[in-house]
Amino acid sequence: MKKLIVSVLATSIVCAGITYSEPLLHSSTASQPHSVAYAASSSGNFKDVKGHWAEATIAKAYAMGLVQGYQDGTFRPNAKVTRAEYASLLTRATKLGSGTGGSSFKDMKGHWAENAVTRLSALGFINNSDYSNGFKPNTELTRLEMMKWMSNGLVQSNISFKQAFEDTQNTLLPTPEATKGKIAKAQIPYLALVRGTGIVGGFADGSLRPEEPTTRAEVAAILLRYIDVEGQEASKYADLNEMREVGTTGTNLLTISNYKYVNGNISNIMNTDITLTNKSGLVQLHHFIVIDARENKLKSVYSNLFIDSEKQRTDFEKDVFLTFTELSFTSNLNPAISNLQMYNNGWDNAFLRFHRINNLEYASKNGISTIPTDSSKLIKKGVKVKFWNQSFLESTNSNQYASADKKKYVTFTNKN
Repeated sequence: MKKLIVSVLATSIVCAGITYSEPLLHSSTASQPHSVAYAASSSGNFKDVKGHWAEATIAKAYAMGLVQGYQDGTFRPNAKVTRAEYASLLTRATKLGSGTGGSSFKDMKGHWAENAVTRLSALGFINNSDYSNGFKPNTELTRLEMMKWMSNGLVQSNISFKQAFEDTQNTLLPTPEATKGKIAKAQIPYLALVRGTGIVGGFADGSLRPEEPTTRAEVAAILLRYIDVEGQEASKYADLNEMREVGTTGTNLLTISNYKYVNGNISNIMNTDITLTNKSGLVQLHHFIVIDARENKLKSVYSNLFIDSEKQRTDFEKDVFLTFTELSFTSNLNPAISNLQMYNNGWDNAFLRFHRINNLEYASKNGISTIPTDSSKLIKKGVKVKFWNQSFLESTNSNQYASADKKKYVTFTNKN
């Protein structure tokens, strides 16, 4: 009997922190869940979460039966979460079916979380191919894994998320890690779904930090949001709609502004040659991002990527739609005789301009290359360079037109 008690306590300590539905060893209490081990915190008033940013969230997650605490009455909100622990939580949070036919990993045989992992595999949350060397259940969960599993769940929960996943394959993520080239292309749609639905909001600097581990507090908050989104229509999420439009056309113009297309769309002139009319250079557009600046509060999932909300906007940045254009440019002119005005004279439209982003320091911090004060340091004859420009669209009564080589063009308007 003494040996059995010691074994039970050891199991409780190893698996502490999360309520699991798996039984406690083989004893008279074998049918009881691990929550038996957490009587000390049965009220949910954990002594180490008072004043924590996730205090209310943890209390709610506890009340819903998603999480539990430790025997000493703590929750340990900043403790890291393992793959096995997260699998157990996520399988409890999802409203999808029981899941059958899932492939179990060899290193999960007899593990307390085997059933949870097998179920998530069957439901499509976990791609077994991602763990070809074993699931390694005690490995700390990365934020990328957390986001990927939830995105897979959304895709399985409603066909509209499957389409959203496809639409965001080539989108621009509203995070400095994307503009710095730190997010692999294959990761983009997974991050887009959870960022676009608000399941994951990112850190204060806009970063998503996919390679970092995640904490118990973060998981509690994110799972509650996931529960609200699972099974919904993807089109109800404005931020996701922006990223879907950017992913399919290169711009969020229709989603964020009052403009509508008259002929063609901006994708007609994306990633194709545009020879400036005065032969001063060759342009290729890659992204045309629009931010609604008609009111004090900027409107766009991309606003914090380009504009420092802590700084006062200039008069030229008010009551308009601000635009940020990513392009590649090859100059035909020698730097000694060229200037931005000469290049601007070569545009056949009014909304695409060679104009550096106003806040150079903020742009640089977010990995956004723009024209420096001395443009000759970036733009050189015969050298193809990629950078971002800033301009604007009138908020009312405006017609816009732009063309590219090979008779490609677009017209759009916000006139009634």
